[in-house]
Amino acid sequence: MEGCLKYEGVGHVCARTVPIFANLDEEGLAKVNQLINSSSYERGEFLFNKGDPAVHLYIVRSGRVKLYDISSEGRQQIIRILHHGDFFGELTIFQATKQFCYAETMEPSDVCQLKQSDLKVLLRQEPKVALALLEAMGNRLSHAEGVISDLSLKTVEERLLSWLLLRSQTGQRQGSAVKIVLDLGREELAQLLGTTTETVSRRLNSLQEEGVLTLAGHRSLVIHDLEELAEMSSR
Repeated sequence: MEGCLKYEGVGHVCARTVPIFANLDEEGLAKVNQLINSSSYERGEFLFNKGDPAVHLYIVRSGRVKLYDISSEGRQQIIRILHHGDFFGELTIFQATKQFCYAETMEPSDVCQLKQSDLKVLLRQEPKVALALLEAMGNRLSHAEGVISDLSLKTVEERLLSWLLLRSQTGQRQGSAVKIVLDLGREELAQLLGTTTETVSRRLNSLQEEGVLTLAGHRSLVIHDLEELAEMSSR
């Protein structure tokens, strides 16, 4: 879906694309829309830096935004990559805090912002939003625990295999094979998996030599044997 849905007498409604607002009626969506400010960013611009005051809920209207931190050695670790309809910053409703990471656009992006104070008022007026927010936060926590477990207990190879299996679920079926179009370059994938670009490239080339997959440039690949990939991941 491109942009935001429109309603009679109402401009774009970023909230309509966000799960926590999806069950609101048109009046509720219009109310949220009146509270939202939208900004446009070029590739490589920062929405905020680590340590900045955290005072907004952010909604990605278009483009992509990466949340990341930087280690003491200067290595970038991607925490999440946000696409159209994704949101972040919901923890600001519970406490006055500072940003724990950096937020940088990966391509030209439009991002909507909802002030902390306005979000608190909205949650009191719309219990459905409060419940949906709790559910979303529970899902985020579950995902975060999985990521921490992967980084702590799995090897780089195992993390790469798990990532490929996850992406295969939304890939394009080609008979018994699955084609995956990648929205990450090798460097960004390495930052997501907590390793180096050279290690990712070397392991992908190894999987190709083993006949498990075929690389089609740097932005797509075809997995020929999902069962073998799953077995390799669970060994």
